[in-house]
Amino acid sequence: MILLVDVGNTRTKWVLAENNHMLTEIDVCLNQDVASSTIASLAEVVHKVSIANVAGDAMAQTLAEVMQAVDAPVTMVQTSHEACGVRNGYDYPQALGVDRWVSLIAAYDKQKASCLVINAGTAVTIDALSVPKAADHANFMGGVIMPGVGVMLNTLAEKTAQLNVMDGSVMDFPTNTQDAMHTGCLAAVIGVIQRQWQLLQALDQQAPAILLSGGDAELLAKHLPADLAEKTIIVDNLVLRGLMRMEREMA
Repeated sequence: MILLVDVGNTRTKWVLAENNHMLTEIDVCLNQDVASSTIASLAEVVHKVSIANVAGDAMAQTLAEVMQAVDAPVTMVQTSHEACGVRNGYDYPQALGVDRWVSLIAAYDKQKASCLVINAGTAVTIDALSVPKAADHANFMGGVIMPGVGVMLNTLAEKTAQLNVMDGSVMDFPTNTQDAMHTGCLAAVIGVIQRQWQLLQALDQQAPAILLSGGDAELLAKHLPADLAEKTIIVDNLVLRGLMRMEREMA
């Protein structure tokens, strides 16, 4: 069995996998709670650990300490120029966040066609994966990073004396401050998704799919325009799926 670990900006997820199947329920904890989680006990029963970490060196050190008792090899996955049929078009390929890279690999494995790959969490990443007609590979063309809806709302509250974060609704024409904040922040994300989708459609001369993952995936899908909503697929845990695809490649 392989232990797959996705360390995001805020939370860590992990799952046991074998033969391209996730064998257990996906567990989640806050990054600050990893040392006291069940992840180390699971590591004792596997023959390999594969980790995608975007939470920095301090978190990498914490993971190394948690995994000290593990006899199996522990791999910190790195971004590369090419893997699993995906070619990395970043100016400096290794500067691409490993979560985005592994998500692109998962998306190509699932779709085999052009798509926008969106992770909607603390930050929102909107990445363009181009698959030329009759090609046997995908090209990562580049992508956008922007604050997530929650970050935008919190920033408004922190930087503006008269605003505070409360429950709000998305409205066509908001008539109270909370609705205005929630509508504006969500509309900002949706506007960027529309723009990137149109650019990728023009590039490939075909209508790309939209793969949504992350904590705000359902919120975004609910409010996308109808023409984009019909092309949208919510795919949970793209990073874990991508790690599993990479393991299959190396098997």
